[in-house]
Amino acid sequence: MPKLKGPQDLPNESTPVVSKPDPWSGPWGKINPLPQSAQTLRLYKRASSSTEESFSYPYRSLSSWQWRRELQEEELKIEAGPDAITIRGKGLGRLVDALDTGALEIVRESSDGAVSSVENIIVVQSLIIEKMRQPQSVIGEETEGRRVKAE
Repeated sequence: MPKLKGPQDLPNESTPVVSKPDPWSGPWGKINPLPQSAQTLRLYKRASSSTEESFSYPYRSLSSWQWRRELQEEELKIEAGPDAITIRGKGLGRLVDALDTGALEIVRESSDGAVSSVENIIVVQSLIIEKMRQPQSVIGEETEGRRVKAE
């Protein structure tokens, strides 16, 4: 006959349940576990303490990325169309790996800029988006009142 569970065998409500962080998503963003699955890279940047802006880039517009890691700081630079994107934080190597495999979907700037002390957690302390260059004009298109000639 099976043994009946007594009160000592039941979970204690005062005992906190410790869950492992999700390796694919978090407050920093989302990585799709399937390679070559992301069509678009979406960035969420804080505009103010209560406002967030969204920027989307098709993967085909991403031309290069460079990751730099020093003792306490990491920086990831991405060229996307006419924009230069700079991401600063911790654990950014995982974002680079996800970019390499076409799986990075979302990057979100931290709401408080806090740095986590837990290992293997990604923290996006700052996200800067700057225009690198103006889009080039199409040959034969009017530019500043003068016509561009094809040669």
